[in-house]
Amino acid sequence: MPTLAPTHPFQNTESLLVVIPDDGIDVEAEARLYDELCDDQVSLPQSTHPKSPQGPPSIFSRDIWLNDNSGTSLTFARNVHIAGWTSVGDKLGGAYVVYDCVIRTKEGTTIHAHKRYNDFAVLHDALKHSLPKHQHHFIPALPPKSPFSRYRAAFLDRRRRQLQYWLSAVLLHPEIGACQAVRWWVMD
Repeated sequence: MPTLAPTHPFQNTESLLVVIPDDGIDVEAEARLYDELCDDQVSLPQSTHPKSPQGPPSIFSRDIWLNDNSGTSLTFARNVHIAGWTSVGDKLGGAYVVYDCVIRTKEGTTIHAHKRYNDFAVLHDALKHSLPKHQHHFIPALPPKSPFSRYRAAFLDRRRRQLQYWLSAVLLHPEIGACQAVRWWVMD
């Protein structure tokens, strides 16, 4: 008797549910998918509020529910991405690297903030000094400095991804992302 593969419970749905395979998450692919979904401008009716699924765990998605905190978060950012980096100046005469931080607000405005690594360190220190102690554990550590490889492309791309993670954790946090130090940093 042939064994039948289980059918996917969402195979006939037309909603925006996408099941990510359990073999690991490709963060870059997930970010591209999120951007595509946000760019489609698909909106739910105002009276429809998503609810956490009820029932037994799914063998396909493990019933991971990610709430978008719509209406409850005071943060202004909806998406954070560091698009790239560029070296400015002459390496012998004081060159430095600038990262292009692309921040999409809840209203759909895109802000390009060009920041050096030291700017991230300034924000890190400002958050540690201005936030209450019980929120300090929400601020991840910055990636370390490396004076000997700071102009190598592989190092800079790895640092770009690490800074993107750091900046996303700060700007998208419902309380930290709404603090004045973050807003000043973005607009400076």
